[in-house]
Amino acid sequence: MKNLYTLLAVLMIFGIATAAQAVTPSIPATQKTINEKIINLPWKYELKKYSLEQSNSTFKLTRGYSLLLGDAARHYDHMLQGTEEDPNTEALVFNHNTGVQLILSYYPDGYVSLENWEDLDADILMQEISDNAKMINAERAQNNIPPLRIGGWLQKPRLNEDNHSVSWVFDVIDGDETTVNAVSIKLGRKGYEKITWVSSYDNYLKSMDALAFLVDQHKFNEDHRYADYSLGDQMAAFGIASLVGVTAGGNPQKVGLAALYAGLVAIGKKLLVPVLIALGTFGAFSRKLFGRKNPKLQTDPIQV
Repeated sequence: MKNLYTLLAVLMIFGIATAAQAVTPSIPATQKTINEKIINLPWKYELKKYSLEQSNSTFKLTRGYSLLLGDAARHYDHMLQGTEEDPNTEALVFNHNTGVQLILSYYPDGYVSLENWEDLDADILMQEISDNAKMINAERAQNNIPPLRIGGWLQKPRLNEDNHSVSWVFDVIDGDETTVNAVSIKLGRKGYEKITWVSSYDNYLKSMDALAFLVDQHKFNEDHRYADYSLGDQMAAFGIASLVGVTAGGNPQKVGLAALYAGLVAIGKKLLVPVLIALGTFGAFSRKLFGRKNPKLQTDPIQV
């Protein structure tokens, strides 16, 4: 398995470090200890709606997935990557069959207008993403890391006005490994939820409809929905086109939001396969979460 910590150099170049750092617990000394700590995190597997306090929203868990909330989700990511905990992360969803992960992060930046959606040019944005990927290859070469290349759109940015979300997918070729960068932004009254799909390219092709399904399991609470906007509410300092451009990894100078959105660019994010899976301890992890008979797990018909 490739060194998981080579990701840190890539993310630093793109400004992924968050502006406001949370107090971060120390990383366990050995991989065996990391495995044990991950297995013993407070995973949720009961099929019900879970409250996401930061965003005043819920996420409904379905069969085949487990969930970490709040501090546990932030610490999980910290243990795997060695980076500072992201205070915006509020949940992590994990598919125990495929290793697919969903990272839910909330940004309380106000009500994002859809008025400038037509300003978004997907072809120009992809060129900017590709150019930015080339810029980090010199740094990768210094660390003996293969060059990063953007394959292209698997799904151009798409606005869903029914659930007030926008999503996109493109593939990333990192050496001999192809992964997908799939993101959906779910808009609310006082901010937005960024939902990042992390998987291999093959797993994406096998379940490409799963992202839309999982995004729909997230819902803002009443009075915090996008449709609940009231005159006088805080407006975001940017429109939807600018937000998509920066979040997808476009030219931050063009939209002038780099300082405000350090930490949003997901370009170069590698597949975060848990160390416990790589070391063959996934069986114990699965048995711990799903080994007991659970009526709800047996009756839910959805398997993504």
